Amino acid sequence: MEMSDEPETQRLQDLIPQNLDDIIRANRDKCRLAFATDEECHELERDLANAAAGKVCHTLKDWNLLMIHVTANGSVKSLPKLLGGVQETGQCWITSTVKGIDTHTGLVLTENSLYRVVGPRDSEPDKHLLLHVCVWLNQRGVGRYFGVPEFFY
Repeated sequence: MEMSDEPETQRLQDLIPQNLDDIIRANRDKCRLAFATDEECHELERDLANAAAGKVCHTLKDWNLLMIHVTANGSVKSLPKLLGGVQETGQCWITSTVKGIDTHTGLVLTENSLYRVVGPRDSEPDKHLLLHVCVWLNQRGVGRYFGVPEFFY
């Protein structure tokens, strides 16, 4: 008699987030993930022409600004992170906190580095980027608290 893999397959499929909102599965009143609104992007707009002379760490494609909205002591703090795929290798990438974005030059300045983005913002990241967000949150030690699927590299 052959055993079916259907329950195991379904369980694995249930672990994989279907979208950004499906990553935080517990304590959702304390943390919310979303892509930056046009208004949030506008608030981060900076003239980075002078930074253009700096060394670009990576060029990212299929990118967007990931907003991590954390609620603590009655107030919300929003942390913008650049999420995308490294153009040269396809490697998934999340940056340190974004300090400014120059949509005219395609440059993004973070706390630690300068990045270039190519193409439009991607509002529907592929499964690899969604899994990378899970890994990133788990590596920072907050995954279990927020019910993030337990994926690790």
